This record gives sequence, C-alpha cells and structure tokens, in this order.
Amino acid sequence: MNVYTPVVTQEGINAAVSALEQGVKIQIGHIAVGDSGYTPDRNQTALKSQKNTAPVSGAEVVGNGQFHVTAEFTDDKQYAVKEVGFFLNDHADEGQRTLFAVWSHPENVLFYQTPIAKIVQGFDLLLSAVPPDSLDFNVTGDLSIYYADEFAAMTIAQTQMATAQIESNLRQIKFNERLLSLGG
Repeated sequence: MNVYTPVVTQEGINAAVSALEQGVKIQIGHIAVGDSGYTPDRNQTALKSQKNTAPVSGAEVVGNGQFHVTAEFTDDKQYAVKEVGFFLNDHADEGQRTLFAVWSHPENVLFYQTPIAKIVQGFDLLLSAVPPDSLDFNVTGDLSIYYADEFAAMTIAQTQMATAQIESNLRQIKFNERLLSLGG
C-alpha cells in the first residue's frame, strides 16, 4: 500500500453505497488534520488527535475514481501533521460528521503547521472502494483567488521598481547628453 493513500472507512463505504441506491451523492465538505501518526483502520470514526478542520476549497475529478481536493489550513498552534480525515457534510455539528476516509502514517509527516503559515494543501483521493458516481464535493471557492492580494502587491512592487529603473536610465541619458554638449 502506498504510504500516502487514504483508507476509506466502513462508514464512508456504507454512506456511498446508500447514496447511490437512493440516487443522490454524498458530499465531502471538510478536511481535518491531526498530529498522531499510526496505521489507519477501516473502522475508524474519528481522527486520533485532531487539531484543525478546514472546508474543502477546491476539488476536481482527475478521472477513474481519482479526485484532487484542496484546503487552506491556518492555526495559532504548531504541530507536525501526521493524520488527515475527509469528512462528509451529513451533519451540521462538526463532531457528528461521518469520517469518509483517513490517512496517517506512523513516521511520515505530511506538512508542518505553524502560527505564521497559511498552508494550502492538495490531496489526491483514489477511491476504488466506493462507487465514484456516489461522491461530490462541497467547495468554498477557488484557491487561485486566495493569492490575488499577494499577486497584486507583487505586481505593484515590480511596476514601481521598473519605473524607478526607467527614471534612473533617463537621468543617466540626460547627464550623458550634457557631458557631450559641454565637450563637443
């Protein structure tokens, strides 16, 4: 088994099959992270040491039961992320949501959360254990918009630098022209 492949839980499989039989889709809407490293169990219903939860901010079908899902994590604490849970939008109360799939590893760290970092993390879900037509994602928005302020600030800084460089070059040209007129 690949060390970064999530395990679909029994409750996740049951929910997917039930949804398919009813002609509806289940929705993964939240991703939770924690700092406990272990080998995931198909019968898990929660993360062992959950630290943070983020709404799914982007999702796309890659093909053949494979989905790429993203979320943005911020926290005022720091910890090594060693477990990830994918939760359904089946209850309003966070503690009641169904754990659809879980990833963890006894040694490998997925990323390190710090209070000064906004982590945009992508996850690939390969779901051979459930019917892919039974699954949908509740997305909060496009993460490319997340970078809009940073890109605008960078564009302004680059424009100001280019303007200063052009003005400096113009001053140099005028200075050289004066030197030539005095000497010539």
